[in-house]
Amino acid sequence: MRRPMGTFCGGLELDVRCVQALMVLAFTYSRRYYALPIVNLVDKQSRDRAWVEINLANLTANARTVQQAASGARLLPMVKADAYGLGALAAVKALDPLDPWGYGVATLDEARELRDAGVERPIIVFTPAVLAKRPIYEALDVRAVIDDPTVAHDWAMPFHLEVDTGMGRCGLRHDDACLGSIDRQHLEGIFTHFLAADDVPDSVATQWSRFEQALELVGRDGILVHAQNSAGSWRLEHKLDLTRPGIFLYGGRCGADLPAPKPVASVRSPVVSKRRLPPGATVSYGGEWAAPCETTVVTLGIGYADGVKWTAKGKASVLLRGSRYPIVGRITMDFVMVDLGRDGDWVEVGEVATLIGRDGEAEITVDEFAGWSGTISYEVLTGLRGRLSREYSSC
Repeated sequence: MRRPMGTFCGGLELDVRCVQALMVLAFTYSRRYYALPIVNLVDKQSRDRAWVEINLANLTANARTVQQAASGARLLPMVKADAYGLGALAAVKALDPLDPWGYGVATLDEARELRDAGVERPIIVFTPAVLAKRPIYEALDVRAVIDDPTVAHDWAMPFHLEVDTGMGRCGLRHDDACLGSIDRQHLEGIFTHFLAADDVPDSVATQWSRFEQALELVGRDGILVHAQNSAGSWRLEHKLDLTRPGIFLYGGRCGADLPAPKPVASVRSPVVSKRRLPPGATVSYGGEWAAPCETTVVTLGIGYADGVKWTAKGKASVLLRGSRYPIVGRITMDFVMVDLGRDGDWVEVGEVATLIGRDGEAEITVDEFAGWSGTISYEVLTGLRGRLSREYSSC
């Protein structure tokens, strides 16, 4: 099938995919992350499958909200896992005008992506470092997280010490006597991680008390102290040097009793097929759903290979023209089916359905979709797969 063509430079026709590739190459070699264009690289008229829309203005507004909740502590936004699946470079470009102290990632490869794009602010890699990787940290000029006194002693560049106050994942225990002998020559920061600030608020006070014990052992003079994740920015009354927001930035709630973030990600898919079914007609694998009456069922170009959880079957809905309609039958790798009911023949192939986001006055939040899927908003966002194009707006 002939690919869509575009017009470029005085009428010269180029393959749209080639134009996209040239733009990506030009961006990569420019090493200027702030040159990232907030435009759609996909020809909307050529889209035949689903996509994700990311509202960067709302992401920035969420960052301001969480910083205010943290009493004005400088931001250390977590942009790991490609900014929770929404695009790390775009997120950094949007957040940089807020003058964050730096950015948090989980891997050296994620740090390298930011450095290669021209990000100059400090970057912390939150996976505990080992000495064998020190040359890579030095080459990238990124901060390590260390939870081993031996590694700290031999680390010749700034690092952050992790203290385990109850998470039981990484870090030196808060009561470990080794904390008192940590080499402070290159110690830039010390931190802990709250395990249940979202739904067990009392746990924050317990962990903070333990963290204070560790601070007494290490000494906090001249080093950065940070502990607050998104929920912790509201739960902890103390003002720290840095706050590390994550899910709240990207539109996920961080506590049922805490303010709701502005929505950031919308997931949309076109109707790729429709059919009128008689009573009793089955839909999808296993024939688990049968039409209760004559009805119209449409097929959307999105499935579990794109991040729509198979477990959402029988519970999830989508929006079409501002109204909710149920997904029926098993979710398949590339498609989901939606029942529009007896009077649903009005839909046209190509019409856009919303799986997450707003359509008119109706909205499906990422947390609601996560509930249908039996998971959390973090997994929904990071599970949005690469074949979904990302489209950014700054308004």
